[in-house]
Amino acid sequence: MPLRAVIKAGGSKGIDRDAVADLVADVARSDEIVLVHGASGETDRLAEALDHPQEKVISPSGHESRRTDRRTLEIFAMAALGVENFLYVEKLQQRGIDAVGLSGLSGRLLVARKKDVRSVLGSKTVLLRDDYTGKVEAVNLPLLTQFIGPGRVPVVAPLALSTENEALNVDGDRVAAAIAVAIDADALIILTSVPGLLRDIADPRTLVPETTLAEAESLAEGRMKVKILAAREALEGGVDEVVIRSASADLGMRTVIRS
Repeated sequence: MPLRAVIKAGGSKGIDRDAVADLVADVARSDEIVLVHGASGETDRLAEALDHPQEKVISPSGHESRRTDRRTLEIFAMAALGVENFLYVEKLQQRGIDAVGLSGLSGRLLVARKKDVRSVLGSKTVLLRDDYTGKVEAVNLPLLTQFIGPGRVPVVAPLALSTENEALNVDGDRVAAAIAVAIDADALIILTSVPGLLRDIADPRTLVPETTLAEAESLAEGRMKVKILAAREALEGGVDEVVIRSASADLGMRTVIRS
């Protein structure tokens, strides 16, 4: 019986797309895989080329994220669908995998609730009414399962449709977790530009090979916090394990998180 897994490929500049495609293709020949990808690096590049400076949002809890006004949402869609999704589908087809490019907008694949985004500006906290980010609340499982099978991979860009039928930018790690729960996956594999969860982010020798969710939450810093939040959502939803690793690293260089 084939295993089911969701693989999330980060969108930063340090991600090797060919290494991701090699990994996905190798696993997808015998098992059932969904690939979710980010597009942060390509979004930054396009925003600069289109002369639309990117703004950062600092939440009251101190978390930093991208400000997604309508123009930034459109640029993100260009990056996610026009570049990243296109390239992954092409690379997987070149490796003999029948890849199908999708976004969460396709057939209402992902439905999200629009977030009330608050940002700290000086001594004030303001509500950003024109921010188009959300959190996935529903996955169209009957649609998605049509594209899942050995040798066939849906490639999902992290855009979703709001309950008001507006496009939203949704976090790729948490999208992957939501899909993993929906398809009853055996594992969620998060590919990053680092070898896994580190006790010291400056020292790859401090890699944590296996850990519990509680320990992972205590160690996570920066962007890794969102990945561990996604791990929590996946594990609490019934996924057996979450693996965090570099796309190009040795298979032994990884962090396995279980409840």
